[in-house]
Amino acid sequence: MKTVVIDGREMYSRDAAHAYLANVLSFPGYYGKNLDALYDCLTDISEPTHIVIYQFPDFTDCPENYLCSLLDTIVAGVKDNSFLTLSFDAGSGR
Repeated sequence: MKTVVIDGREMYSRDAAHAYLANVLSFPGYYGKNLDALYDCLTDISEPTHIVIYQFPDFTDCPENYLCSLLDTIVAGVKDNSFLTLSFDAGSGR
């Protein structure tokens, strides 16, 4: 199983988040850098892949709505793709 580690600190803006996710998840060059494209690319993954997200901002207050939407999209993509699993790690991820 492939493991992809996502550093939440890299998600400091909408553009940075999409560029970072495209890189670490090896999305195709035509990736649209929006939530619909993120969902589509996640559900297109066809090999067993475990995604570990660490150092993600605390969503209890959801200070920036887009980050909440981004996380919701990742969770939905994992839920709808049987090749994907997801976990969160509050530590360093290393």
